[in-house]
Amino acid sequence: MLHALTRNKSKLHERYLGHRESGEKKVSEEDEITALIMGPLAFLPSGAIGSFWKALLKDVPSNLFPDESVTDAQMTFWPRADWTRVEPDLRVDLSWESKKLTLLIEFKWRAPLSGRDQLHRQWNEYLLSHERQRALHLFIAPDISAGLAAREQDDIWGDQLILRSWFDILNVMQDGLAGPEHIQLQRWKKEVIDCLQKLSIHPLGGFQRISPPAQPVAPAEVFWKGFHGFAGMARLDPPASLVNLSDTIFFRSQGADLG
Repeated sequence: MLHALTRNKSKLHERYLGHRESGEKKVSEEDEITALIMGPLAFLPSGAIGSFWKALLKDVPSNLFPDESVTDAQMTFWPRADWTRVEPDLRVDLSWESKKLTLLIEFKWRAPLSGRDQLHRQWNEYLLSHERQRALHLFIAPDISAGLAAREQDDIWGDQLILRSWFDILNVMQDGLAGPEHIQLQRWKKEVIDCLQKLSIHPLGGFQRISPPAQPVAPAEVFWKGFHGFAGMARLDPPASLVNLSDTIFFRSQGADLG
């Protein structure tokens, strides 16, 4: 489906920008976008999967995300546990030779959290206590303010709650996955970049192309030459009186002679 969108063979993406067909009341935007963008990544080799998540999480503490390459990666969409009805959008299990890490991920798109405690419940109820010790909780949305509010309400994560916007995802696709080690990853990210831009998530172009104004040539006359005080200015005589008060003055109004 990524290819259909990026090659203009489908208008499915309009659903995620607010379009509705006649009589259509509900669109599962978040779930569809999660599957559309992240679904293909799950079929790539473990090393490629690990490279993407490592690039997205490059600024987390190094003791949580090792530098070496991932040896095994599993992505489970809408995972369920026997002990709770809480269902995150994605669980990623990454393994190294001597370490394991779980990524618990909640995606949002044009919708609020399902209650102010949704993220808290995911962390406390879905993950077991020993899993939380080796886990990161990711909140990915167009606007991360809901994640900030959840942390401010009750910070149960410390440095284990990671907030990322879809714009951050785009930046990682453009700048953080430039290596040639996984050709499949390069093909996937190209389609995702094009898809995100159709969803009105564009890179920031910046101001690098704005040229500075040209400076005037030295001999040319300019309007302002600077101020050097009143000493060098010619003496100004006061203006002559506009009216000689010794002369007789007549005022004439319409229809009457007051002189």
